[in-house]
Amino acid sequence: MFLVFFIILVFVFVMIGRIFAIEMRSGEKYEKIVLSQQEYNSQTIPFRRGDILDRKGTILATSTDVYNVVLDCTVVNAKKENVDPTVEALVKYLGLNETDIRTELKENPDSRYSVLAKRLPYSKVKDLEAVIEDESESNKVKGIWLEKEYVRDYPYNTLASSLLGFTTSGNVGIGGIEDYYNETLNGTDGRSYGYLNSDSNFERTIKEAVNGQNVVSTIDANIQSIVEDKIMEFNDAYKDNHVKGNGALHIGVILMDPNNGEVLAMANYPNFDCNNAWDLTPYYSKNEIDAMSEEETLDALNTIWNNFCISYTYEPGSTAKPFTVASGLETGTLKGNETFVCDGSEVVGGHTIHCVSRSGHGVETIKDALMDSCNDALMQMSYAIGPENFCRYQQVFNFGLKTNIDLPGEARTSDVIYNLSNMNATALATNAFGQNFNVTMIQMISAYSSIVNGGSYYQPHVVNKITDENGNTVRTIEPTLLKQTVSEETSKTISSYLEATVSEGTAKTAKVDGYSMCGKTGTAQKLPRADRNYLVSFIGSVPAEDPQVVAYVVVDQPNVEDQPHSTFAQNIAREILEEVLPYMNIYPDEELKGTNANLDITGQPVKASEN
Repeated sequence: MFLVFFIILVFVFVMIGRIFAIEMRSGEKYEKIVLSQQEYNSQTIPFRRGDILDRKGTILATSTDVYNVVLDCTVVNAKKENVDPTVEALVKYLGLNETDIRTELKENPDSRYSVLAKRLPYSKVKDLEAVIEDESESNKVKGIWLEKEYVRDYPYNTLASSLLGFTTSGNVGIGGIEDYYNETLNGTDGRSYGYLNSDSNFERTIKEAVNGQNVVSTIDANIQSIVEDKIMEFNDAYKDNHVKGNGALHIGVILMDPNNGEVLAMANYPNFDCNNAWDLTPYYSKNEIDAMSEEETLDALNTIWNNFCISYTYEPGSTAKPFTVASGLETGTLKGNETFVCDGSEVVGGHTIHCVSRSGHGVETIKDALMDSCNDALMQMSYAIGPENFCRYQQVFNFGLKTNIDLPGEARTSDVIYNLSNMNATALATNAFGQNFNVTMIQMISAYSSIVNGGSYYQPHVVNKITDENGNTVRTIEPTLLKQTVSEETSKTISSYLEATVSEGTAKTAKVDGYSMCGKTGTAQKLPRADRNYLVSFIGSVPAEDPQVVAYVVVDQPNVEDQPHSTFAQNIAREILEEVLPYMNIYPDEELKGTNANLDITGQPVKASEN
């Protein structure tokens, strides 16, 4: 035991001697290392959220790097000789107030995280960064570090706002593509661990951030811009009419490729600036905003954030008539050679239901009924079709079901549509011409595309590709053919009727000179009926025999005394297509006749000075 005790004692004396020797030779060096370790904190390396691009590569949403300037008061105050150089550098390179900096150092000497400036661009901090990274012995600027983060930027502000959505400061998407593809766009933060010792030896471990992926949309920014310009033009033309507001309560427009379900443009009024999504000033005065409760403010914001094209349900009116006819032709309950006598109304279930022509259209073929938008003839067709066939084809055309478009907030319509258990005679008659059941715009344009493209129903979508941060394709989103709604023969028949509707019938106002077109108008009286408010619409496709684009325009409560006229929607559609068709390299396929030439958004001739 004595021997063991003696060995331990010798070992202790040796260790004490060793420590003493190290202290004499290198004590200052290790003291600085320990201090430096205490002065260094691990830092988060933020990921960069992926971009959203249009189909041609135009950036619609991106993430821009910015820097917070952080002062570690503990480090600066640790050595008196560091204080003045550090303060002087902050004043010189950032223009910060010297008194404010010195006050912070004095009043919060133990603070490790004092933010002096937020979200500065790199151009503003690059000179200071060079000083911070100077590892020479003479550099006394200490305790400053630049905290990198990203801010979401939308280069075109309001363009496609309801389609894109926006993000919170925490990279959470709100609405639109930002929301639906949030996990794809987001990455994973990295982290830097380690320390910088006083001999400028930098030792650290870095776990790099994983950046988010890019989303390439089906939207064409130029087409989207044309659509939004025409909506604004319409609003400007009617905003000073008999009621306060703009051109209408809501306006929605969708352009789609009927051959694959790709949405080329989707716009609505009201919209918002994605860079300032919480701003209500475009729609309310300061006094009105100040008077709002928190709940009222949120309701107002939700109104402008809402994507009318997918979240709003409404009675479609006469744009539903082609689907009624298609149901009859597909089931064989209509042969195509029938005639109907329109005397202006039908008595159904004890109710007198009027046609748009109170005096009656007279004898109508199926083609005439669509051209004249005859409610009476459509009601008579519904008797032949019957409730079972009608309800079955409502589902075939996806009414009452979600399209499952890749956007959040698509409205459910299963509870605003009749089924076989509650479809009475009155409901069947009114449903046949587009009243007493609700749809969404995305349902209508998807179903219409199928009846003019040969019967193929494609799932609508707004994204066609995912790429990595270097632009390499990670995933391609192929068109999804969901079902065959009608036969090719029925599609051709319906298309011929709809072509006549544009060239000779109620949709003549939408006609673009030189192009064959199919189309149908709609005028639906809104609930409560006594208020006599209307939603008017037009849906059409170009060219007639081989459609390359479908346009659907809805104007909810036009800002005029006399609302029930589909020409409001037709004028918008014509003005959009006149610019979009040449841009898409869709060439005229008819002789120019001067049809609707030189008309403005209101349908009036353009003055010579405006031409």
